[in-house]
Amino acid sequence: MSYAEGNGLGRRELLWLASASPLLAFSGLPAPATAAATRAVRPDAASAKATVYGRMLGLPRIVNAAGAVTAFGGTTLSKEVTDAMAEASRHYVDLNALYAAAGSKLAEITKAEAAMVTSGAFAAMTLAAAACLAGTDKDKIAALPQASWPRRETVIQRAHSTPYDRAYRNAGMTNVYVDTEEEMLAAIGERTAMIGGLTMVEKSNQPGIISLERLIAIGKRANVPVYLDASFALTHLSDMSSLSRYTGMGADLVGISGGKGVHGPQSTGILAGRADLVAAARLHASPNPAGLGRGLKVDKEEVIGLLTAVEQLRGRDSQALYRRDRRRVEAMRAHLADVPGLRLGYEEAFFGPGLVLMWDQAEIPLTHDQFLEQMRQGEQPIAVHVVVGRTVYFVGEYTGPGLFAGYLNDGEEELVAKRAREILLAARERKAGATSQA
Repeated sequence: MSYAEGNGLGRRELLWLASASPLLAFSGLPAPATAAATRAVRPDAASAKATVYGRMLGLPRIVNAAGAVTAFGGTTLSKEVTDAMAEASRHYVDLNALYAAAGSKLAEITKAEAAMVTSGAFAAMTLAAAACLAGTDKDKIAALPQASWPRRETVIQRAHSTPYDRAYRNAGMTNVYVDTEEEMLAAIGERTAMIGGLTMVEKSNQPGIISLERLIAIGKRANVPVYLDASFALTHLSDMSSLSRYTGMGADLVGISGGKGVHGPQSTGILAGRADLVAAARLHASPNPAGLGRGLKVDKEEVIGLLTAVEQLRGRDSQALYRRDRRRVEAMRAHLADVPGLRLGYEEAFFGPGLVLMWDQAEIPLTHDQFLEQMRQGEQPIAVHVVVGRTVYFVGEYTGPGLFAGYLNDGEEELVAKRAREILLAARERKAGATSQA
């Protein structure tokens, strides 16, 4: 079992690596700056219990060298976002009016007919499916998720599929999977209520994948709504244009995570698209007492936090963040470059620049799972993913732990690299000791 599987990370939380560029030689990168290579770790970065998790529960915070995955808390919030949420928490507001006003603002930003705030991208999938199943029909709304009428199928190409497709089933859909475009065209008929797509396929080179543009064209021709799961539409290096990319393509509904690269509350999301379908989705959502999504609540504070984060995207300097990540990667490389038997690859996956660590286990007797487990041990756990060659999840020809820079705090790149170095060298020393005793 891989580390990701053992810790409950799903395919979407691994598909970020599908955007991986080919392995690049480090000679193409600028030389590490002296200051970056020697900067000391901040005192609070080395303190295991210097956060509310430690004070209240005795839990150490995690140094995140993996990225914006839900299992590690998803993202970080700016002071402006948390200040806005704190202010909202001190006042009451009509929730339906708040949802409507927020939806109007998000519709402008996403360049869609309508939009709404959801309790995450999975909730957006569920509400979108419910809207396509029942529309505004009160009897059908009340019946969900037990859809007894014929038009209750979602057609999905397997290359667009993730375990999160169960969100459609949660709403009452029957998921119908196909492999080719020909099979999809044959599967679409009177029973088809929706076509499901995944925006991450744009980054994949798998043969036979139906492009997003083609998927939308198929839906238009068949008069069937197309939903695009764009939960990873934005990274921390993205700008505002990413919010409107897929509605601009003509998708009927698009679901986007409000956390991750948006840096809003991780428990928020955006559902944008056709006005009639978004209006139907609202009928299924909280605070409506009879809706399928009554439990998919979004607090007033979360709505304001999401809107604040989206507004901050306007001023995001993506190039400056990219340069910062490259400097952090170079600082890590400087600490690891002389480890005997270690090969270093430069990677730009969904979470931005990072290192891929590769070694011959005959020379460094350490499995990837053992490496990840040791990175998670001690007073300051460090979260890491493993890049696993060319599979359904990855496109690069490499295998090894990836150390990604985008979600580290200043100085933590030093801590990550030093821990990795210690673990790898200790494994070599154990091998040398065993050999000498033999």
